[in-house]
Amino acid sequence: MVTIISVDADTSAGGIQAECLGNRVQFTLPSSLSAGGPLEVYAVNNTQTVLLTPHLAAQCGYTQKSDPWGNTIVSASLKNCFAEIKPAVIPNLQLWKILLYTPEEKAFDKETLQGMGYSVYSSPTRLVLRSPYNMAETFVQHVDDVDMMVFKSVVLFRDRWMLAIVESAAACPTNGASVVGQMIYWRFPLNITPLVSSEVEILEVHMGINGRRLTPEEMSSLNFGMTFTESHVVVEIPVGAPGGYYKSHALENQLHISYTIEPMLELLWKEGLDKTTYKVLFPITTPLTPWPPQIIDNTQPKKKIFDILLGYFLPDVKLLNITFGSELLTVSEIIIKGLVLQVQSFPNGTKAFNLQVPFSEPYVQVKILRPDRRTYILPLVFGFVILPEHASFSHSGVLEASLNDTVLPNAGGRCIQDIFNIRVKYGSTPRSQLKIKLGQEELNDNVLQQYEHHSNETHFDIVVPFLAPLVAIESVQLTGVMGRIDVEIYDTLNDLLVEDFSLACPFFVKMSECFSNGTITVVLPKLESLKHLVPGELSLRDPACKPHYNEEHFAYFRFDVTTCGTTRKFVGDTILYENEFTWKSDEPLLQISELHSEAEYRLGVSCIYTANATQSMIFHAVSHLKEPEADVGKGELTISLRLSQDMVYRLFYHDGDYPVLKFLKQPLYFEVGMDHSRDSRLAVRLENCWATLTKDRESTPRWDLIVDGCPNPKDPEQTVFHPVIEDDRVDIPDHFKRFEVKTFTFTEDDDSSENGGDAVARRVFVHCDVVICHVGNTADGHCYKECAATQNPLRSSSNRVLRSSSFSEEALQHVSIGPILLI
Repeated sequence: MVTIISVDADTSAGGIQAECLGNRVQFTLPSSLSAGGPLEVYAVNNTQTVLLTPHLAAQCGYTQKSDPWGNTIVSASLKNCFAEIKPAVIPNLQLWKILLYTPEEKAFDKETLQGMGYSVYSSPTRLVLRSPYNMAETFVQHVDDVDMMVFKSVVLFRDRWMLAIVESAAACPTNGASVVGQMIYWRFPLNITPLVSSEVEILEVHMGINGRRLTPEEMSSLNFGMTFTESHVVVEIPVGAPGGYYKSHALENQLHISYTIEPMLELLWKEGLDKTTYKVLFPITTPLTPWPPQIIDNTQPKKKIFDILLGYFLPDVKLLNITFGSELLTVSEIIIKGLVLQVQSFPNGTKAFNLQVPFSEPYVQVKILRPDRRTYILPLVFGFVILPEHASFSHSGVLEASLNDTVLPNAGGRCIQDIFNIRVKYGSTPRSQLKIKLGQEELNDNVLQQYEHHSNETHFDIVVPFLAPLVAIESVQLTGVMGRIDVEIYDTLNDLLVEDFSLACPFFVKMSECFSNGTITVVLPKLESLKHLVPGELSLRDPACKPHYNEEHFAYFRFDVTTCGTTRKFVGDTILYENEFTWKSDEPLLQISELHSEAEYRLGVSCIYTANATQSMIFHAVSHLKEPEADVGKGELTISLRLSQDMVYRLFYHDGDYPVLKFLKQPLYFEVGMDHSRDSRLAVRLENCWATLTKDRESTPRWDLIVDGCPNPKDPEQTVFHPVIEDDRVDIPDHFKRFEVKTFTFTEDDDSSENGGDAVARRVFVHCDVVICHVGNTADGHCYKECAATQNPLRSSSNRVLRSSSFSEEALQHVSIGPILLI
C-alpha cells in the first residue's frame, strides 16, 4: 500500500514523521510548518491532489486533529479511498446492489451511496464500506449498558450465472467511559451483539494508546490496568498518563482544563470456525476542571520592585494584555515601557509569566497604614486567549508589599528667653501632603505671616513668642509662666496623625511691675486648665476693678496701690502692698470641668517699697584758673539705646531685664545718648529708627518710627520727640535724644494683625541709626532739622525700602534694643 500526503506548508522549519500502526498509517506534522495558520492537507490520487475536507476525510478513512502544542496529526486507513494496492486484481464479479438497515431494509446502488457520503470499495478478496457517524442509515443499539452506533449492510454481487451475497456490520461505542477521582474507567462489552449471532469465544484482548499496542510490561510501567467481568473488559487509565494531553478552556471568564487520551482495544474472537479481529480507538475527554492561575509573589520589598510569577498554563494559552490599575497595556507596550515580562517554561510542558514592576510606577498606589510603614498596592488584571479557538478569559489580583522606607515627619524645638523655636522636618512626605497644627491653629499663609519663620523643601522653622495665642499657659506666677506649644502633623493623603509633639518651658518674665509713683501693672494670661475663664471677668479685691484691657487670651490690669482693695503692711523699713485677682463662674461646677472642680481663680500680687532711705550726693569743685589740657589720642564715642520704665526717664531697663513685657497700647519711652562724653561741642542726632521681629536689623517686615530725623510721615502721631533738659543725670542735653512710641500698630498689607479684632503677641526689636555731629557746623543742618507736619497720614507698611541717608555709612552708628514683648 502506498499513501502519499501533500501538505501546503513551510517545510523549511522541520520534517514530517510517518509510522504504520496496524491497519493505519499516521503522519505527525510539526507546528513549525503552519507558520501561524491552519494546515491544508491533500491526498494524492495518481496525478491529482484532493483537499481533505472534514466531510471527505470521514468518507475516505482519514482523521485530522491538533494537539495542545500545535502539531497536526493525520491518520489514514490502509483502505482509504486513495490507497494504491499492488498488484491489482481485476474482479470477475460486479457489485450490483447494496442493502442498508435503519434497521429497516433499504436498497441503493454504489453511485447513490457514494453521493450520499458513504465510501464503497471492492476487490476480488476484499469489500470496504465506510460510513460517517450520524448518517441517516446508521442507528444506535444498546449493548450491555453501552450505546453503540451500528452500520449494517448486505452487498449483492453478480455475474452472468452467479449471485454472491456479502453481509457486513460495524459497531462503534459512543459512551462507556467514566472518571472517578484521578482515574478513567472505560467499560467495553465482550459480546458485541450487532456483530455476532451467538456466543463467541474471546481469544485475545490487547490494549494500546493512540493506535499503538502496549505490552504488559509497558502497561504496568504506565499504571494502566485492564480487568474483565462476565460481560465487559474494563480499562483503567490514570488522568494525566503519557499518551494523552491537557487542553485549556474558558468557561464564564474562568480557566478550566480537560484531559484527553485515545485508548485502543483489539479483540480476537472465534464464532464457529470463523475468527474475527475487532479494533476500536475511543477518544476520552474528562469533564472540565477549574484551574485558577496562581500568583507566586517573589517580591523583596527592599528592592522596591514587585516580582511575581503567574502560572501555570498549558501551551495553548497566550497572554494578550495586562491592566495596571486603570491602564491597559498590550504585551508589546509593556516591553516598550521597559517593564520585565518573560515566559518561563517547565519540563512538564506548562509555562508561567514573570512580571516585574517598580514601586515607583505611577499606577502603584501608596498607603500608610502605620505611621512608620508604607504599603505599596498594585491592582492587576491579566487578559488571556486560548488557541486555536481564541476563547478569552481574565485573571485579576492585587499585589501588596510593605516597607519601612518612610522617614516620618517630626517636630522638635527649644525655648530661648521668651520664645519657642520650633522646627518641623517633612521626612519623605511631600510638604503639600502634610497638615500642620500649632496649638489649635492650622498653619497657613495668614498664620505664618504673623510670626518669624523660614522654610525650604525639607523643613521649616518658626519663632513663637510665649504669650502668642498658639501657646497654652499651664501655670502663672508673677515671676513668670509655664507655657506649652503643641505640634500635630497629619498625613492628609492617608488620614493619619504621624507626629504629636509638645514642648513646655518656664519663661522667667516679669508679669507685674511696681512703679515708683505707686502704680502697679499686671498681665494675666488665660490658663489652659480654665477653658471657661473669661479674662474680662477677672477682678481685684474690689469687684469694680476690672482689667484695664483684655483680649480672649489675657487681661491687663493697671491700678494704684491705694485703690481696688489693696492692703498695706509695714515690714521693717519697707512697705508691702498686696492684692489678689479672682474669678468666680456663675456656671454649675459640673459644667466647668469634671477634672477641675474648683470654680474659683485666685492669684496674689504684691509690691515692696522702701519706707526710709538716705541718698548721698558728692560734689567736686574744679578750679578755673587753669584750663585743662587734653592728651592727643584717638577714641570712639559710644552710643546706647535704652528703654525707660516711666515717662520721666529716671529708671531704665538693663540688659538682664530683657525680654521686657509691655502692653501693646502702652506707650514706650526710648532714650539714645552718649554715655561718657563731656564734649559740649558734640550732639546726637537720630537719622532713622524702626522696629523688626528679629535681631536682624535688615529683616522684614519692618515698621518705620523715625525717618530721616523726623517721625514717620505716614503716621506722624505714632512717634513723639520729647525735649531733654539738664538735671542731676544729664549734664549736656545735646548728648541725648528722647522719643515716645505711643502705640505699636502692626498693620501689614496681608492683614496679618487684623484677624477679627484678635491681638497677636509680638516680639519686637527696635533699631536706630545715630549720627554724632558738631554743634558749631550749622551749614548743612545735620544736627538740627525742622520736621514738617504731614497731611493725611497713612498707616505704615511692612514692605519698606530703606531710605537713603545724607550721612555716609561710616558716619552712622547702629544701636538696637530688645526683645520687647507686646501683647
